[in-house]
Amino acid sequence: MQKRYIEQMSVSLSPLGFGVMRLPMNGDGTFAEDIYRLLAEAYERGINYFDTAYPYLGGHSEELIRDALVARYPRDTFYIADKLPVWDCRNQDDMKRIFDTQLERLGVEYIDFYLLHGLHRARWAEAHNNGVIEFLNALRLQGKVRKIGFSFHDTYDVLTSILDTYNWDFAMLQINYYDWITHRAKEGYDILAERNIPCMAMEPVGGGRLSKLPEKAEALLKKARPNDSAASWAVRFVAGLHNVAVTLSCMSNRAQMLDNLSLFEPFDPLNEDEQSILRNVAEILKSYKTVPCTTCGYCINVCPKNVDIPQIFNRYNDYVQFENMARFDVDYYAFLPEHRRASVCISCRECVKKCPQNIDIPGRLLMIHAAAVEMLIGVEIEKLKGWPAENSLLVCFGAGNKGRAARRALLECGCKTDYFCDNARPLWGTSVAGAEVISPAQLRQLSQRENVCVLITSTYEDEIKAQLDSMKIPYINS
Repeated sequence: MQKRYIEQMSVSLSPLGFGVMRLPMNGDGTFAEDIYRLLAEAYERGINYFDTAYPYLGGHSEELIRDALVARYPRDTFYIADKLPVWDCRNQDDMKRIFDTQLERLGVEYIDFYLLHGLHRARWAEAHNNGVIEFLNALRLQGKVRKIGFSFHDTYDVLTSILDTYNWDFAMLQINYYDWITHRAKEGYDILAERNIPCMAMEPVGGGRLSKLPEKAEALLKKARPNDSAASWAVRFVAGLHNVAVTLSCMSNRAQMLDNLSLFEPFDPLNEDEQSILRNVAEILKSYKTVPCTTCGYCINVCPKNVDIPQIFNRYNDYVQFENMARFDVDYYAFLPEHRRASVCISCRECVKKCPQNIDIPGRLLMIHAAAVEMLIGVEIEKLKGWPAENSLLVCFGAGNKGRAARRALLECGCKTDYFCDNARPLWGTSVAGAEVISPAQLRQLSQRENVCVLITSTYEDEIKAQLDSMKIPYINS
């Protein structure tokens, strides 16, 4: 891989950087041997810019760089970028304590590129008042940091005010072709370019969102370059911007790394026709009402209920973009443990304070959970809350996986299921998810002496509707 000489900083950097943020870990906070080999191979193939941060991978990413790179290769043959979590710093003593911990974790005496992590208006104001500029100047004078910058998530008037405050060496912005067109990423890029400040580009693939596209968007890319991945288009877009010094990719496996490396051996920038294709793809993506989550995971770290926010958003986005919402309800209940679903959110909004994308996380979680419940049972939640009517029994017809999930969803909405009904004879007389299973004949007898509301909770909905119609038993599902 050919290096790029960045004149403003007098350094030669690999155009592709390795973000040590989304690598798989063992349950005990360790890494498999192939993760060490992955970073070593990245170095051997020419990547010389490795980006980490104090909280990444539960605080273990800096140690991973120490063991995979610092312990194996000459220190002056690669660059380490690390970040100060200013939200954890009330004063310069906190800054020093965290910085010294970072040096120890990394096993180094200096950090090449040091960033203030995730600045926005309030965070920058607090850090500035706490003396962060004086702290950075002291580190530079001591030779403990070489280049100083910041990563940024806010409006571009805030970016301008931060740039006016200090003589920054570089800045890191979220840039990808979708945000470029729909979220004004170009404006932030242009501000840096006009000031001749190199840009480190993060999230070129939008946290993975641009690696897997809806069919009609994917078709546009495959028609032009049949053998190229969707992710490669996204990386080529960002790496082709002249003021981008490094395109940072948080690669999580060797296949992703090799795909990215192939783009720079040598680099093939997008031509005008390909730029036009990406604009069309962005417009297609814009038509889908997805959640702009990049799976950074900052929200999970502060959630008192440990809601699996990125997983919920990712599953929802997948089904929205691939027009397969009918499967979302099943996956939501099948793969997300009950104690980590959106329904346990208490709307404390601590997650919103940490979200770089400024997502209204509690509001989105409420919307997604409502959508999952409604799709699962085929009834709007507000209507459901009125069932069963007073002195009526609620019977779920279908005691399989969907029925079990539906019962949990009903309980979350405050609706008690009195019975299951099922056509499977072995289930009759048993208990499923805490409710007795009755036969269709028993359901008929029950309906003759009680007010019964039947909710179909089976994948064989049409067949059961016909069965209930023949039995002259009404059901809730429309």
